[in-house]
This record gives sequence, C-alpha cells and structure tokens, in this order.
Amino acid sequence: MNVRRWIRNLFYDGAKQDRLGDGWRPVGGRTAEEIDKPSRFLLMERARDLERNSDIVESAIGAISRNAIGANGIIPQAHVLKANGDEDERRNDTIEALWREWCRQENCDVAGAQTFSELQSLVLRRRIVDGEVFVRKIYVKGRFPLRLQVLEPDQLDKSKIEHQGRKVYEGIEVDEYLRPVAYWFLPDPLKDPIRVPADEVIHLWHRKRPTQVHGVSELAIVMQRIKDTKEFIDAELVAARIAACFALFVRTPNPGGFTGRMDKNSANQPLQSIEPGMIQYLGMGEDVVEAKPNHPATTAKDFVGLQQRLSGAGLGMSYESLSRDLSQVSYSSVRQGHLEDRKNYEIFQRYLVEHFCRPVWEAFVESVALSGALKIPDFYGRERYVSARWITPGWQWVDPLKEVNAATQSLLIGASTLEEICGGKGADWQEVLRQRAREQKFAADLGLTLGGSPPEPTQEEKEE
Repeated sequence: MNVRRWIRNLFYDGAKQDRLGDGWRPVGGRTAEEIDKPSRFLLMERARDLERNSDIVESAIGAISRNAIGANGIIPQAHVLKANGDEDERRNDTIEALWREWCRQENCDVAGAQTFSELQSLVLRRRIVDGEVFVRKIYVKGRFPLRLQVLEPDQLDKSKIEHQGRKVYEGIEVDEYLRPVAYWFLPDPLKDPIRVPADEVIHLWHRKRPTQVHGVSELAIVMQRIKDTKEFIDAELVAARIAACFALFVRTPNPGGFTGRMDKNSANQPLQSIEPGMIQYLGMGEDVVEAKPNHPATTAKDFVGLQQRLSGAGLGMSYESLSRDLSQVSYSSVRQGHLEDRKNYEIFQRYLVEHFCRPVWEAFVESVALSGALKIPDFYGRERYVSARWITPGWQWVDPLKEVNAATQSLLIGASTLEEICGGKGADWQEVLRQRAREQKFAADLGLTLGGSPPEPTQEEKEE
C-alpha cells in the first residue's frame, strides 16, 4: 500500500485527500476577520434581498420575533431592596411607572418612530439578517434624557485602519485584546466620520470565533438553499403557466387560404405567442408535435417541504414553526417540537436581556435619577437601584388543562414558584396577585365569592 495514501487516510475520514475528497480544500489558518471580511458585505446584501423577496425568510424571522419578543416585548420588573433586604415596593413602582412612560416612541427613540418593544423587534431582525446592529445612547435635556439611535453596519467608516496605534476593523477600534474602544460612524456620507466611545454604543451580534470583531448574517448558512427553493418554485409556476396555454393547432386542406381566423398584432404580423384556449391555423405541409404538459410537478411539494425542513434546521427551528404546516403532527410530536423551539427562542430572549435590555435599563435609571425625575438622594449606590428581573413572553400549550394541572401540582409540592409559573406565560406574578385581590374584593362587595382565598378585611373595614 502506498505510504503517502495511507497517511492521507489516517485517523479522520473527513480529512481524506483521495479521489473523492481531493477537491475539498477550505481556506484555513486565518483569523475570523480575514475570512469574513471579503464576504461579509455581500452576504448582508443577499440576506436583505431574501428578506424582501422570500416568504421562507420572512416566516423564519417572524416566528423568532413573535416568540422571543411577542406583542409587548421583554419587560423589566424593578428589584430595589431596602436595607433589611425587603422589596422596596414604593420605589420599584415609581421606577416602573417612569419606565413605561419612557418606552413611548417620543421618549425612547431619537427618531420618535418606535416604542421600546418595537425597537427590540427591530434590533433582533437586523441581527439575524445583517449579522450585526448598533444602538447608540444619546442624551438630551429634559425629564427623560436617554434616547436610542439604531445604526446599521453600512454607516460604519470602513476607510480607517488605525487610530493612535490601535487597529480599526472596518469602523470598530479595538485594543490589543480585541475589546472595542470606539466606533467610527458616517451618519452623513458628505461629512467627516465621528468617533463614538464604546460605552455609548451597544453592539448586537453573534460571536462564533474568538478573533471575530464583526457579525455575519445568520442567514448565511441557509441563504443558498432558500434562494434555490425560491427559483425552483418560480420555475414551476412559469412551467405551469406555459402548460396552461396548451393550444389546439388545426391544419386546413385549403391551399388558397385559411378557413379559420389567424390573429395578428398591430403590425399585421402573425402572433408568436400562445394563450389559453386559442386555436392557431397552420399552412399546408406544416405540422406540429403534440405537447404533453406535466406541470406542476407532483414531487414539487415534497421537494419544497424538504428544503423548508433543512432551512429550519439551519436556523434552529422545527419544520412546523417555519412552514406553519401542522397537518402531519400529533399532540406529542408537536409538543416535543415546540419544546425544542422554545430553547432556541429562550436563547434569543436571554441574549436580548443581557446585551440590550439590561444596558438600556441601567442607562435609563441612571439618567432619570440624574435628571431629578426619580428622587434618589443616595444614588452613589448605583448597583442597588439598577437591579431588575426580566419578564419574557411566554407560551400557551395546545392542551391548557394539562398545563394548569401540572403547574398546580408543581406548586403544591414546592417544585416550582408562582414567579416561575407566571413568568412562563410572560406575566408578572406580583401584578397577578394584585389584580386577583382587586377582583376578589370587587366580587365580595357585590356579595359574590370567587375561587381562592378572599382578601382579609382591612382595619378600617372592620371598624366600619
């Protein structure tokens, strides 16, 4: 046996360099930026094209956004504690009330176009499609000084390569540890770039390699498959339209002319196209071959379904979530698939909480404290006042009765808490209890009794 060939095939089949594997020679030995830079912009533009024109891409992004963010977005619950460790309810309620007011589009968005929950959807979408998105914190005068400006990768100054001895990777200035120091933006192509310190910018992207500085479109792994599927469907539609134009051709034995009608265009020329149901007469001696249309193809549905399944797998989604096709599932299978999808959505939720919502919340609390809208005399203990829990959108099950019974048993045996159960549905457990108490009190005033323990009467009510 040839020693060289034996060494080639040693240890890993995936490293074979024989006749079947010799053509597989990927580029290696380079940093992530060296590999990504030549393709990053093209991948982003292709992903945007699919976002505009592909229903598969829009379905995937819509499913992730609906489940990770929902209609109301990810909501904070202030968690300020008193010196004795108890919840400071009064201060927490004040901070949350200010937050709800700030979340309006005129207060949080520097462009005044979107609410904070809508900004969450926007930055998540751009992270998936473009690969990265930038949120700049801007401060103005007023009751709510903090404003957010969303910037795209296109607005980075890609001409600068160095600043004061530090490398600049297409607009991102980093130190020797690749930690961002500043961002160079070109808000106006006709003006000079501006240097924004890193602590004023939130950079949202998915890091896959230690040497990576920029993000790459998360559609990169599936975009060729989605593009091919779209072209296949378009080709099938064109073929089906042509097949629907199957015409009846008639030969006449009259050499002197046509007994039927021959359509002509405005230039008195014979028509060169066919239409559904038309009859075209031919001259003597001319003949045609019978057309046998076979479109749409009977295998088209299976092919498209397979491509959707593989595309969903590449994006971490089940086929049912991507295609919205539940015709082939049972309760058990759809539940198992939904559980797997939840794990994927929870990753997006946790990412948004840690990398977007929490930094914005901390900047918001600090800004309203410094502006005087929030009265905190000892704000030097900043960490105490910026603490918060985050309520993410939850999910409902196909069979709510089973879910309620399971939650009840889990709560009774102490395996779960009301906070976990309510949080799983995207609800604030404290607000649930407050609302429940209000409902029970209102029902009691009417002489009715609701399920659960009725609220204890206050001292004033007892005296009355």
